[in-house]
Order: sequence, then structure tokens, then C-alpha cells
Amino acid sequence: MKLDHSYIIPSFFALIVHLVVAVVVMSEWQSSSERTPPVQVKQRVEATLIDIDSLLAQQKQIEKAAIKQKAKKKATDKKVADEKLAKQRAADKKAADKKTADKKAADKKTADKKTADKKTADKKAADKKVADKKVADKKAADKKTADKKTADKKTADKKASDKKASDKKAADKKAADKKASDKKAADKKASDKKASDKKASDKKAADKKAADKKAADKKASDKKAADKKASDKKAADKKAADKKASDKKASDKKVVQQALEDMLDEEEAQTQMSEQQATNGQAVASAVHYIRDEITLKWVRPANALTGMVVELVIYLVPTGEVVDIEISYRDISATDAFVASVVKAVKKVGRFEKLGQLSPVLFDANFRKFTLKFKPEDLRL
Repeated sequence: MKLDHSYIIPSFFALIVHLVVAVVVMSEWQSSSERTPPVQVKQRVEATLIDIDSLLAQQKQIEKAAIKQKAKKKATDKKVADEKLAKQRAADKKAADKKTADKKAADKKTADKKTADKKTADKKAADKKVADKKVADKKAADKKTADKKTADKKTADKKASDKKASDKKAADKKAADKKASDKKAADKKASDKKASDKKASDKKAADKKAADKKAADKKASDKKAADKKASDKKAADKKAADKKASDKKASDKKVVQQALEDMLDEEEAQTQMSEQQATNGQAVASAVHYIRDEITLKWVRPANALTGMVVELVIYLVPTGEVVDIEISYRDISATDAFVASVVKAVKKVGRFEKLGQLSPVLFDANFRKFTLKFKPEDLRL
């Protein structure tokens, strides 16, 4: 049988009440004994009446007070337990909130670190792309310079060869002209000598005939002949001096003429070279516009194309204008894959730039065998 603890406190208070009553009765009895001297009296019994109802009422009040106190203590204990539970729940909630906040902060820190790492990686990739482009541009510029130097050397060699041939031809012509002139002079001299000899022979015969016919006039005739001979010699000397002066004058004139012709040839060659360079520049610019226009006509704009997107292609061509290879040398960070692919596809659609076949081999090799195109449409949406 299980003991009911609810009766312990009332029983305890009831026992105390009985003990108090007993003590009060004993003290009253002792005090009355001390006040009254012992006398011989009749034997009597003194007793104190106790009101059981009041005692029970008092016991009930004590029990009610105990019950009330127990209920109050129970309510207090419950309130303390509830406050403790509320505090525990608040502490648990605070700990949970702190844990959630810590987790959220940790997740944000992780996300921020991931974003920073991605940004660093993107910047590193962009820097590497820029460095690669610089290296490619330098390599292309070096190759273009080397190709231009080779073309210039070929042009200079050809010019030197042509000048050498022209100089040889002029020298041969000059030597032939001199040889013809010398032969003509020798022939003329021989002819003059023959005519002079014939004239002298005829004159001698005439003089002999005159001498035979006019013996008396021989002295006068001889003097006349001597005077005529002197005059003829003087005339011949003058004629020879005039011819020598004329030949020298002609020779000097020919030298001046040759120098003038050489100077005019050099000026003409320089003029032709300048005109050729200007013509080549115009041809290259026209060909570049032609290539860009052909690609633009074949280009299909993607939906995500925006202003500022740039892609640079290296197009490898053969002299017929046919595209043999395409490389992407640079793309702006804003250029999407669809935009880059659309430009490459446009070049492949063209396939062959037919008008490039009309360029000279030297001009084509120097400018279009490896052609760099920067594609940056200006009419895209923002």
C-alpha cells in the first residue's frame, strides 16, 4: 500500500497541538500547586475541558493553511520551473539564432571568398589574354616588318639590277655611237685625203700643162701656186681646227645630254616609285574595306550582341583569296561566345575573297597572306 504524503503535515501539526495543550495543562497544574500551600483537603481531581470542535477547527485551519502553502509552493515551483524553462528556451533560441547567424556569416564569407577568387581568376585570365595578345601582336608586327624588309630588299635588288642593265645598255650605246662617230670621221678624213690627192694630181697636171704652155708665166704661176697652197693649208688647218672644236663641242653636248638624261631617268624612277607606293596604299586600303564589307554582309547578328563587343581574328589566305584558316587572337571581356562564333561563321560563309586575286604577289604576300581583322560593330543596341 502506497503511503499518502498529504497526511504527514496535518498529522505533524496535530501532534504539536496536543503537545502544546499538554504543556499548558501541566504548567497550570504546577503553578496552582505552588500558589496554594499544601493543606489537608479533601481529595479532588482538577481537569481542564478542551473544546474538541475548536481544536478540530484549528486543525482544519492549520491543514488548510498547509494545503494553501503547499499549493502556493507548488505554484511558486511551477512558476520558477516555467521561468527556468522559458529562460532555457530563450537561451536555446538565442543559441540557435546565433548558430544560424554564424552559419549565415560563414556562408556569406565563403560566398564572398568564392566571388573574390572568381574575380581574381577572371582578372588573371584577362591579364593573360592581354599579355598573349601583346605577344601575338608583336610577333605579327615582327613578321610584317620582316616581310616588308624582304619585299623592300627584293624591290631594291630589282631596281639595282634594272639600273645596272640600263647603265650597261647606255654604256654600250655610247660606245657604239663613239665607234660609229670615229669610223665616220675616219671615212671622212680618208675621203677628204683622196679628194685632196686627186685635186693635187689634177692641179699638178694643170700646172705642168700651164708651165708647158706658158713658160714665161711659170714664175708667176709658181708664186700663185705657192700662195694658193699656203692658202689651202691655212684653210685646211682652219677646217681641221673648226672640226676639232665642233667635235669637242658635240662631245661636250653629248656628255651634258647624257647627264641630263640620267638625271631625268632617276627623277622619273623616283616619281614612279612614289606613285607606285601611293597606288599600293590605295589598293591595300580598298582591299581591307572590301574584306570588311564582305564579312559584314555575311554576318548574322546574335540576339545578345551589345555595343562595345570586340573580337580580333587572324585570317590566313592564299593568293586566290581563299580562306585556309581562322584564329581568334583577341576578344573583349564583354564579347559573348555567340558573338565570336557569329563573326567566325561569317568569315567561313565568305570562304573566298575573289578580288584579292587581282593584287600583285608582292603586295598580297606583304599584307594579306596573314590578315588581322578587328570586328567591332558600331550599330548594336546598348
